[in-house]
Amino acid sequence: MAWGFLDRFVRPKWLLDRILLVAERVAERDEEELPSLLIDTLREHFGAQHACIHFADPCMLRTSAREAMVAACPAALAIAPDGATGDAEARFWQFALAHGKVVTASTTPAAIQDQLRPLLQAVGARDGIAIPLIYRGTVYAVVNLYFKRTVPSKLATAENVMRSIRLLGNLVYSVLQQEYYASALQEGEDVVLALAQAIATRDGYAAGHVQRVDTLASELGRAVGLSHAEQIAVCKGAMLRDIGKLYVPDYLLQKPGPLDAAERACVREHPITGANMLLDAGSSMAPSRESPALVVSAIRSHHERLDGSGYPDGLTGSDVPAPARIVAIVDVYAALTADRPYRAALPQPRAVQVLQEMAGPGLDAELVSLFLSRGIHTAVASGLSGQLEPAAPRAAS
Repeated sequence: MAWGFLDRFVRPKWLLDRILLVAERVAERDEEELPSLLIDTLREHFGAQHACIHFADPCMLRTSAREAMVAACPAALAIAPDGATGDAEARFWQFALAHGKVVTASTTPAAIQDQLRPLLQAVGARDGIAIPLIYRGTVYAVVNLYFKRTVPSKLATAENVMRSIRLLGNLVYSVLQQEYYASALQEGEDVVLALAQAIATRDGYAAGHVQRVDTLASELGRAVGLSHAEQIAVCKGAMLRDIGKLYVPDYLLQKPGPLDAAERACVREHPITGANMLLDAGSSMAPSRESPALVVSAIRSHHERLDGSGYPDGLTGSDVPAPARIVAIVDVYAALTADRPYRAALPQPRAVQVLQEMAGPGLDAELVSLFLSRGIHTAVASGLSGQLEPAAPRAAS
């Protein structure tokens, strides 16, 4: 009897057709329809009474998408003025999240079962299953499916079933997450700063790194003689230079040893990814304050080198955009003087030496000289931010 119930979970042709439909919406970036399409697919394919998704970090999706995902939750459907049903469902999915494994309602601790029982009865369900969704090594959400009958224990270990659910969830989540980050880039400076800090933390940098990079970029921009709008653009480019690393797996960012060729190729995609994210959000950047083109060029080309040894485009000489040259120096110096997963921070004298060695063949020698001779590299530690005298204006593009 249990296996008859389980059989309906393995319908390759039906599921393939539905996955293709979801993939089409993903290609179209149809953010409005994707959440409900995912929920309906989960409920219909698996014969569930109810289906919903809870997120580990509820702030990582737009409000509209998040609300669509949880609209069908039993706790939302059941009448519970005291909030008891909501607490019960929360304990259920959070148990699966904490343990990182599939659990059924009937196999959770007795205290959770006691809380769940009234909720299940209120929505006409007998049992449920909570399935963690994993994207790039991180559990980002839990799918809850509720059924009119007891869930067979073999369902929780049916890897092909779990793979199907995770494939569907990840297809949709990757698009919704990109839309979220694009919208975040359209918000105020506080949101951009928070986003930059999240990127830096994921990349293994300690607290305060983003503010340090921002100060270095600001001081070098002032010393070069950039206009105020150009300085803002360069600072934002410096802060968000690695935004594309949001789509690089954690194990690569935090790998203690050297990367192999395939791993390096993956990491080296991040300037293109980041620039494309900014292009998607570029129309919202107020032109009176900053130029989207300057920000995008700084992000895409901050790993380019004057001798053509950089990436992603192998630019040489004057083809390397001026904003990217500024950000490149700030990026190199900040990385040299910070603890990284694969090495400890270099002492300032050694970091200066390395920067000088890179000047000419790779980094703009004139900018490196300005960066060091004017003491910009010490601005953060000495509290001189905003006190260095600017040089004569120099074009930024």
